Amino acid sequence: MEDEQFDLLPDPSYVRGFLRAYSTYLQLDPQLVLDEYDSRFGDIGQSAEDARRARRRAEARPRRREAQLLWLAIGGVTGIALLAWLGIGGGETTGPAEPVPGVPTTTSSSTTPSQALDVTFTGRGNRGSYLEVRNRSDAGPTLYSGVLVPAATRSFSFQDAAWVRIGKPEAIAVTVNGEPLDIRGGTGTFLITQAGAERLPAG
Repeated sequence: MEDEQFDLLPDPSYVRGFLRAYSTYLQLDPQLVLDEYDSRFGDIGQSAEDARRARRRAEARPRRREAQLLWLAIGGVTGIALLAWLGIGGGETTGPAEPVPGVPTTTSSSTTPSQALDVTFTGRGNRGSYLEVRNRSDAGPTLYSGVLVPAATRSFSFQDAAWVRIGKPEAIAVTVNGEPLDIRGGTGTFLITQAGAERLPAG
């Protein structure tokens, strides 16, 4: 209908019925729309006298407004037909979305997401220090393992916690979200969170 190929439709009354129904739905005058259609594309299902009256009425009205109404109605009919053909709006309901493996699900709308934990390690002193960084725990994936030489920097982002092993804590400067974190003592493993650094038992 958008291409004005109305001769491909099975029955001319099909076009008139859709135009009448859709113009009524839009609170337009169905007869005005049908008259404009008849004046442009020929008489469909009308007597000769009816057609002549329709042409006179169409010629007496401003054609611009009628053309706008016509294309609005035709576009709406086309949209309704397309939606019906695709089966959209059939009232089907969908169940809850399946959880994606590895992605945590939200159990309550009141749950506050944890703040990102941005941790930066910078080597200092004369030799730097051995550094091992894992995500969350010693079972997490290794993000870095090696000697962090003086002035070298490694930055990581964690969702909630970082597990680190440091050979010489005094030889590595640590910042969490831009704030310095004081780690003291000898070689050890630490769990870094928003609350600070916790030394873990040797194992």
